[in-house]
Amino acid sequence: MCSQYVGVDWSSGEWVSIAYTDESESPSVAVFEEITEVWDHYSTSARCIVVDVPIGLCESLESDACSCVEEDGELSRHCDDLARNVIGSQYRSVFTAPAREAAKLAAAGADHSEISDKNEELTGKRLTQQAAGIAEGIVEVENLLLGDGDPEVLVEGHPEVCFRALSGTPLEHSKHTAVGIEERLSVLESVPKYEAGDWRTIARELRSSEYRVGLDDVLDAFALALTACASHEEFRRLPSDPPTDASGLPMQMVYRNEMPLEK
Repeated sequence: MCSQYVGVDWSSGEWVSIAYTDESESPSVAVFEEITEVWDHYSTSARCIVVDVPIGLCESLESDACSCVEEDGELSRHCDDLARNVIGSQYRSVFTAPAREAAKLAAAGADHSEISDKNEELTGKRLTQQAAGIAEGIVEVENLLLGDGDPEVLVEGHPEVCFRALSGTPLEHSKHTAVGIEERLSVLESVPKYEAGDWRTIARELRSSEYRVGLDDVLDAFALALTACASHEEFRRLPSDPPTDASGLPMQMVYRNEMPLEK
């Protein structure tokens, strides 16, 4: 069985995955309802699966088991702080990751104000609607990794960090604009594994699907998949020596570059 290198983007309650293999230049795409389905589909062949949700969460300001960074009475993941620094003007795309209890509260269906109040109580920070909205995916991934999943194979990546690393310089435009889409396509086309027009191939595969996957989600999944394809020399972590959370999960974002982004 050939090895696969997979990027997975959380898209409106569904998981869109793009996979490359050692034997074929052409990528494939699939959409799943649950992260466990992603793991069941790829785990026997995947060398690396890079997923765009936070892995490794803060506990609380009072917890001795928490590896997060405290500053001015607020707690944050070091990888989130570093990511905002390296991606420049796109720093707002790095949402504050919810604390573990707040994430579980959100996944259970609590309203945003209750979730944000709980997170502020735990970390000193409130949560945006977007950050609370990804909590269901965060809890799904955590439950998988604390069960049958392998945290050495299934790792966190942030698309904007991946694009920044693949580009060599920070991107200037939002992915929600036409010029931002063009900017990201140009970055993808600079990566040897990517063939010009691969995104069209994926779009055609999705045409017959019942799922409504956005172009920005497809490009994000490509950036994550191409990061998963990194050689040993190119595969890097932010921070380079990541701490673990209270459950033993690494708090990091992976990226692909010959040189570290961290200064």
